[in-house]
Amino acid sequence: MAGWNEAHVHRALWRAGFGATEHEARKWAHRGRGDTIRWLLSPNGRKAPLVSGPKPMALDPVNEYGHDMLWWMDRMVRTTRPLEEKMVLFWHDHFATRDVDTPMMLRQNALFRRRALGSFPALLSYVMQDPAMGSFLNLIGSYKDEPNENFARELMELFTLGEGNGYTETDVREAARALTGYVEDKKVGGVLVSVKFDPERHDKGTKKIFGHKGRFGPHDVLRLVVNHHRHPEFLVRKLWSYFIAEPLDARTRVRLQKTYVNSGHKLKPLVGEILDHPKLYANLDGPAMVKAPVVAVAGMLRATRMGVKTDDWVWITASMGQRLFSPPSVAGWEWGPAWMSSNGMRVRFTAANVALGQPGLKVEDKDTPLDLSPKQHLDRALAAVGDPWISARTRKALLSLASGYDRMAGQKWQRQVAADMTQRAMRHLLLSGPDYQVH
Repeated sequence: MAGWNEAHVHRALWRAGFGATEHEARKWAHRGRGDTIRWLLSPNGRKAPLVSGPKPMALDPVNEYGHDMLWWMDRMVRTTRPLEEKMVLFWHDHFATRDVDTPMMLRQNALFRRRALGSFPALLSYVMQDPAMGSFLNLIGSYKDEPNENFARELMELFTLGEGNGYTETDVREAARALTGYVEDKKVGGVLVSVKFDPERHDKGTKKIFGHKGRFGPHDVLRLVVNHHRHPEFLVRKLWSYFIAEPLDARTRVRLQKTYVNSGHKLKPLVGEILDHPKLYANLDGPAMVKAPVVAVAGMLRATRMGVKTDDWVWITASMGQRLFSPPSVAGWEWGPAWMSSNGMRVRFTAANVALGQPGLKVEDKDTPLDLSPKQHLDRALAAVGDPWISARTRKALLSLASGYDRMAGQKWQRQVAADMTQRAMRHLLLSGPDYQVH
């Protein structure tokens, strides 16, 4: 890859986080690609996980509606470990869970944060024993006399192999037998916080899974799916598509699979190699990956240093198609162009309205200096909203807009109105236009 500049940093921190602030863009452009990727993969463990400001509104994620989502968005906005937080979002979608108590979802969220870039088999084991997942997919209460197939099926179809990819209905049924025996364990304040394995509720008989026979238990099932020859390709493809819009070629896929398997199924080496791949930085002047709703909003709040100051972001992101802690199904969300429905794009326009009504971004009457040139107007608007990427076509259109407002003005009061209107329009278009929806 030739060179490394702020455009590369913006691409890296949008794909592996929630965008770069102006300070971050300058800092990591100076430090170089290697240091940038090393920092993303291994941020300073002694550093606080969240920056001290901007402080959010008062939040009560357990008791107030929508505050769980706002609490997480605040972490996205203020994180000093952007890749870690972006991986929490990945695992939240990958191991999609819903319709369980908020405290259980928050504990699961913390689990994903602790294990975001560690060992995949270890993460899978913790997920299997997670009360939220066990409740959602009926693993808790699946006993030898009547095994429930929900977790076994999704374990293969969604978590490790892919739909219909290398397993049969018999494999699902036999795995369900092997997974029996989990019961509720400890509760705190009426909320289940742990499960335990009860051998008396477990089917101890011989099972046959993927052609292997044995008196398999729950952890044997996890070992079998992770060691299945179809698993590495499944996970590599999913992680690649999370970070990179360009197609995954066969040669790169095989190399990434080897990295994953040879590391003992660790995630950090695999993700690091993906982040270092030239295809992640392809088409810097024409990004093609659509920002997920919460990524777009969190990135906007991060770049403008507004912080989470209103609960409007709950209904806005939900209307855009992504309500955190409530994925549409066990399959998670449909990513990419699916975010760009007509209603979703309409609400993205509304999101810019809400943002530009906040102190610090709102243009009050007589806020704008008179006699700014079109270029000065654009520079002022870009600085106000965090200097987002814009295409040459958009730049030309915004400069033309400024010229048009200026031509309409006659008297001094009209020039002031025109100047303020120019700033309002430019800032809105920078946050709601097509360029801002991709990264």
